[in-house]
Amino acid sequence: MKYQLISFLAVLGLTFILSGCALNPVSKQNEFVLMSEAQEIELGRKTDPQIIKEYGYYDDADLQGYLNSICQKLAVVSDRPKLYFRCKITDSPVVNAFALPGGYIYVNRGLLALLNSEAELAGVLGHEMGHVCARHHVRQHTKQGSYQIFSEVVSIFVPETRSISSISDLIALAVIRGFGRENELEADRLGMKYAARAGYDIKALGDFLNILQRMEEESGQTGYHGLFSTHPETERRIDRSLMEIEKFGRRQKTAGLISPEDYKNKINGLLYGLDPREGIVVNSIFRHPDLRFEMTFPSQWEIDNRKTVLGARHPQKKFFIQMRVKSLGEKIDVESLAEKISRDLGLIKLTGGPVNINGLRAYKGTYRGKEKKLGAILVVAGFIILQDKVYKVIGFSKAQEFKEARPYLDKTILSFRELTSKEAGEFKPNRIRIYTIKAGDTLEKITKKFGRDPHEVKKLAILNNLPAGVPLRVGDKIKIITDRPGNS
Repeated sequence: MKYQLISFLAVLGLTFILSGCALNPVSKQNEFVLMSEAQEIELGRKTDPQIIKEYGYYDDADLQGYLNSICQKLAVVSDRPKLYFRCKITDSPVVNAFALPGGYIYVNRGLLALLNSEAELAGVLGHEMGHVCARHHVRQHTKQGSYQIFSEVVSIFVPETRSISSISDLIALAVIRGFGRENELEADRLGMKYAARAGYDIKALGDFLNILQRMEEESGQTGYHGLFSTHPETERRIDRSLMEIEKFGRRQKTAGLISPEDYKNKINGLLYGLDPREGIVVNSIFRHPDLRFEMTFPSQWEIDNRKTVLGARHPQKKFFIQMRVKSLGEKIDVESLAEKISRDLGLIKLTGGPVNINGLRAYKGTYRGKEKKLGAILVVAGFIILQDKVYKVIGFSKAQEFKEARPYLDKTILSFRELTSKEAGEFKPNRIRIYTIKAGDTLEKITKKFGRDPHEVKKLAILNNLPAGVPLRVGDKIKIITDRPGNS
């Protein structure tokens, strides 16, 4: 009986292993995975609406159609030509692009602004397509060994912020951390291969990586999947891309399908930076003209404005502030409201009471709670009523660091104020405009001409991939940032 059981378990295990074997579309080798192609496609289909809800869909039908047309040119020459690829522009100013399992690819409008040619865009789309074709999501899932489906995208607070997004850990890897060094380098190689097959200049991806390197040096941002150590160093990616370019270049000479100037014309008018309708940040002050409020965050803190939450964190320490807004169905006294919200959040009240914050009814208190990653935390929260909405401003840190964090948190909550109608009407969106270089122009003169901050000179140089010290050529077209309407 013992040997029969061992034999049965062995056969069962072998059956399980064989059922999980699949042919990798890129390597053409069998590999053990825990997700079928049908499951992969279904996961992408179900997650797509969540991505759009979290990041927004950029409302420009012509630009969306242009992106998708490039996507389809690459798809037919990819390693999964039968898979339906769907490419979308997300309404985010962050320089990033990412893919979901099953062929869903997203490019943030912030990345489109940084590109200077269709060939560069094809390289980026090919890179993300490479992740899908090589089934990096599926392979990562197999390493994790489960379908754990709680987001790490903005994981800040318990329990409410666990629902900031219901994107799975698997998807968060694509959106936030990338896939690790070797997978990212493989995606670079595949991106160049697909771009070359589609007729694009494969040197363009190397140009884009150089822009990323300059951006890192200027702003400290790393890679184009975000600030995460699992992403390869940009210099290493550039070195590897140059090797791939040399290899592909011996086999095929390619050229971009449209000129760099044509690409720039396609993105003329592209929204740049934060959308005033969603709130903007100026010198650490967050203003929302539609909701008519402002709040001042500590200087140098990283501010992340999402569709459902406004978050900020200390650049070195684990001090966090988060704000959410909720419409009220009926009038309620602020103390009862604070009690209900804190109870829903699982907070234990230590001190607190009603306060007046810049003429607004509010409740401010300190609480004890728990956070998934930090463990025991202490919280200072402000619940502020403005018109028919309650603004929940919650600051927290590890319990042992709360004494140091508290002055930052208190000051931020107490800075909340209502904007006047005049103040709210002053905000205009920044957009990418195409400017034709004239005799005597320099980046400094152009910046001054359009009334921009002198510090934007370096940003314009990076935005246009212009080498330092090289004079501008009359007649060339460059991208500028302006809140002025019309063509420049």
